[in-house]
Amino acid sequence: MLDLSIDLGALRHNYRELRRHCRADTRIMAVVKADAYGHGLLPVARTLVGEGADYLGIAYVEEGRRLRQAGIEAPLMLLMGLLPEEAGEAAALGLETALYREDVAWALAAAARVQGRRVRVHVKVETGMGRLGLSPEEAWEFLDWLHTVPDLEIVGLISHFAVADWSDKAYTLQQLEQFNALVQRGRERGWALPVNHIANSAAILALPDTHHDMVRAGISLYGSPPAETPPPVELRPVMAFRTQVMQVRQAPPGSAISYGCTYVTPGSATIAVLPVGYCRGYSRLFSNRGEVLIRGQRAPIRGRVCMNLTMVEVTHIPGVAVGDPVTLLGEDGGQRLTADELAGWSQTISYEVHCLLGNSNPRRYLGNDND
Repeated sequence: MLDLSIDLGALRHNYRELRRHCRADTRIMAVVKADAYGHGLLPVARTLVGEGADYLGIAYVEEGRRLRQAGIEAPLMLLMGLLPEEAGEAAALGLETALYREDVAWALAAAARVQGRRVRVHVKVETGMGRLGLSPEEAWEFLDWLHTVPDLEIVGLISHFAVADWSDKAYTLQQLEQFNALVQRGRERGWALPVNHIANSAAILALPDTHHDMVRAGISLYGSPPAETPPPVELRPVMAFRTQVMQVRQAPPGSAISYGCTYVTPGSATIAVLPVGYCRGYSRLFSNRGEVLIRGQRAPIRGRVCMNLTMVEVTHIPGVAVGDPVTLLGEDGGQRLTADELAGWSQTISYEVHCLLGNSNPRRYLGNDND
């Protein structure tokens, strides 16, 4: 009754668009954390490595383990770092990591020494995100010390933009100025710092001066525009979600629909019942706000989304019948429902919509050839 499809052809297209948009010498890290934003870690990673992605960005050692067990040899980076007790496995898997804690550095160095290898680290600097990392002042003392540790190899500096998706770029440019100064000062001190990176999807598309040695492509790979303005490249949605009409019934005037009686029909209405609800990632916040596509037309959700069922009104759509296809996310008859639109109904972002839907439903993959 439910069909969540992942179009790997669209994924390849988006990667190629981003590759074309960046300088030829700029590396691209494809971010595949959170099960590739709900699109499926292994199929997505294989596709992007096949397209030439220079790095894969992950969040947890577990993700690195899965990728290595699947035979993926591309450089993998732990974007949020790790805990000291994870250092041994991270080193054994050849994972690179964001680094901003001395105890983690000691643990990685010890693991590297025991295993007879060097561990590559990216020093995380806080430039205005207000999250993980060292302040610029702390970073210099940390880097001075880190250069004395023979078992660790400093790849470069990493930071993260907080509002690169805003049309007002003033804050983002302040962050960039701080980051640029750190990189320049480090290189003036003779540190190689060959791979520095701060640009996320929004910065990749809108601010070429942020690209540095590598960029980190996340939501743009999956087809959602990451900024308030239209992107300069064509992005194709990778995920689609569909179901079918389970029942059609006539509701007389004054009929209450679903839990809490939050919607009462003002007149006679035709109601279609759909076999999808919040247990499948279709948010309860869509209640009385969202829409679906049936026969190429929009049908509004009436009443509360239930655990397994959702009701929509199809009074204005002639001939709706049991078994008719229903688009919850995707395109039908020239109409389109995007992850950003669904996100707007629930006051969130497309990232969460993708994760909720993708991680709550079996995925069907399209475009497995090398088109």
